Amino acid sequence: MDGGEAVVIFSSFLKLTGEIAVTAPLRLTDVVNRRADFLEVRNVSLEPLASTYPVVSHVETSALVAKASIVFVAPVHEAPLETGRRSALLVEKVIRRVAVSTDAFSLVCEVFLEPRLGLRETIERNLDDFIPVRNLSAVWVPALTREPVSIQRPFALLQPRRILSFAEREDVVT
Repeated sequence: MDGGEAVVIFSSFLKLTGEIAVTAPLRLTDVVNRRADFLEVRNVSLEPLASTYPVVSHVETSALVAKASIVFVAPVHEAPLETGRRSALLVEKVIRRVAVSTDAFSLVCEVFLEPRLGLRETIERNLDDFIPVRNLSAVWVPALTREPVSIQRPFALLQPRRILSFAEREDVVT
C-alpha cells in the first residue's frame, strides 16, 4: 500500500497487525490523533495475546478499529526518516521515565514532556491525544498466571484513556 505504515495495535486481549495510510508530511502520530473515533487499518491480521483466546476472523482486507479499545499503537519498523522527523520535533521537550498500568498491561517507557509540565498536565490538556513514548517495555498482566507475554517497542503511541495509574520516575533522560 502506497503511503502505508505497518503497525501493530494492542488492545486488552488482541494484537492487530496491519497498515495505516500515512502520507507526507503527516506522521503516524498525526494520523492516529485525528479527531475521529476509529482508525482505518488495511490488511488486518488478528491474533490473541493468549493462545487460549478464540478469534473468529484472522485476516481482513480493511477494518475500522475503535480508538477507545486501543491500549497502544506501534510502528512495525522504525524508519530512519521518521526517526529524524521525530527528533527535530522533540528538541524543546524533556524525556521522563514513567511506569504505567492499564487494565491489561504493566509497562515502563520514556515520555516526551514540555519542560514545565508533568505527565498528568500533559494528559489533562487533551485526553483524546495518544501520547508518543519510546523504549516501551510492557507485560500483559493476564498472562502472569499462564505463558508470559512481554512486548518491547522503540516507539509507540499510548492511549491516555486506558491508563489506570502512572508514576513519573525522578530521573530525566537525555
